[in-house]
Amino acid sequence: MEELGIFVERLTHFMNIWTVYKDLLSGHYVPSVGTLDWSPTDARLTAMLVVYAYFYSLIETDQQGVNGFRIMREAFPEELSAINAVEKQTAPFMDDLRVFRNRLGFHGSRSRNHERQGFELFANFNGNELWNSILNFKALAATLLAKEIAIRKSDEAQTDFAKQRIAFIEQRAIAQTAT
Repeated sequence: MEELGIFVERLTHFMNIWTVYKDLLSGHYVPSVGTLDWSPTDARLTAMLVVYAYFYSLIETDQQGVNGFRIMREAFPEELSAINAVEKQTAPFMDDLRVFRNRLGFHGSRSRNHERQGFELFANFNGNELWNSILNFKALAATLLAKEIAIRKSDEAQTDFAKQRIAFIEQRAIAQTAT
């Protein structure tokens, strides 16, 4: 249970970072410093680096790290099929996301040559593929938690709604993985 609690906390931080990034992209939030030209001083670029790096930290396969897929499988074994579908959608990005996180997102590099490998994420995949996988991960994790809350409250309508939403997310992940 402790690990699930840690995952939920980290997921919440991720959702907050995601919200700031989406607000930046939509123009809802305009920073008071920097430029909006996707240069290194653009807050949108900074937010994107943090979103992708933090996303990897939620699905990292290192035994000492938080792996949301493993945690969700342990906490919600009845939803294994949906969890596996979203994990399968995310799997192709894992190695490039790890390098991106290490070279650009959090750890950084001492040279542009070393940093360059982090950008392979964008050379190997289009933005929609990664974006869709993040959306499905966020939606699945949040809906699994909502389902658990509904079950604890004995709210059958919300439990059923969550189950339908989980099935929808699973089917969407399968369809997006096939394309």
